[in-house]
Amino acid sequence: MAQTNLPTRLQVGEKTVNIQQRLGNGAFGVVYGVEEEGTSQVYAMKDILCLNVSAIHNANREASTLNKISHENVIAIVSIGHFYDGVGLHKLLLTEYCSGGSLNDRLARPSSDQQNLKWMIQIADAVAHLHSCNVVHRDLKADNVLLTASEDVKLGDFGLACEYIPLKRADVQLYHGSWLTTYTKYYMQSRIGPIHWVAPEFLRGHYTEKADDFSLGTLLFAILERDYIVINGKAIYGAFVSVPGRGKYGVGFAMENFDRNIRIQFSSHAQGSNALQRNVHELLKYNPYDRPTAQEICNHLRAIQENIGLGQSSTDSNEAGSCF
Repeated sequence: MAQTNLPTRLQVGEKTVNIQQRLGNGAFGVVYGVEEEGTSQVYAMKDILCLNVSAIHNANREASTLNKISHENVIAIVSIGHFYDGVGLHKLLLTEYCSGGSLNDRLARPSSDQQNLKWMIQIADAVAHLHSCNVVHRDLKADNVLLTASEDVKLGDFGLACEYIPLKRADVQLYHGSWLTTYTKYYMQSRIGPIHWVAPEFLRGHYTEKADDFSLGTLLFAILERDYIVINGKAIYGAFVSVPGRGKYGVGFAMENFDRNIRIQFSSHAQGSNALQRNVHELLKYNPYDRPTAQEICNHLRAIQENIGLGQSSTDSNEAGSCF
């Protein structure tokens, strides 16, 4: 990523903001905490440096994707702007600010079963909504799940997200001159993404929105198990397996490169009922067509939450929602 120095005061759409601090890096940009002049409202601003036409296309795609999504657990875009300097074009995306930091950082500290279940439902609901809008995130990991001051989920960083077409139309001419319209399954092919959280088929470059469902499973596993690997001195939470003689890998990577029959296991110190853990296992299946959808998982998690709220015995709540 090219080094650049933004001015501390910028115009982003109709809002004038002042940069307060650097918050971190996104898939294709740097994120800053900014304050609006006149209101003192705090936002997050993503600066995407565009050095070529492809980068401009990616930045416009991210803005377009965020604009079409409206959900309480997805980061909301506030304004869009741009800025030129001697390095290139900067696309500026102003979004709501999440003061609770990332879920990845939060998982280093204990949380209650009730809090865990809330996060799981909110993440699943957000992913289900994306899929209902024909959007695949492709970068689902704990670092991209942001938290508000009240620790509610806001799914962020749509730098790798793309729109997809579940069925692709094809018109075939028949021998007598007429045409027959057929529909075939559409597969995405880009392999750009974080290898430790992706589905096995993602690594083959032949996947659908079901790859997001697998990554959702790694997120839910991380919440209950709190397993991690260390990258550049930072603990990164996910779903990992130890391969004898090889090391520790994301479960999807291990399935695709070593043994498709590898299965993730919860340890004795993992949180959550048997029903919660079984729902996670269903998402982490090798065959994408064997996985439930994000919406189905969300529905089952809500059922578990409702049964707990009704005060069922622990035995009953352990079985609630396990309908697979």
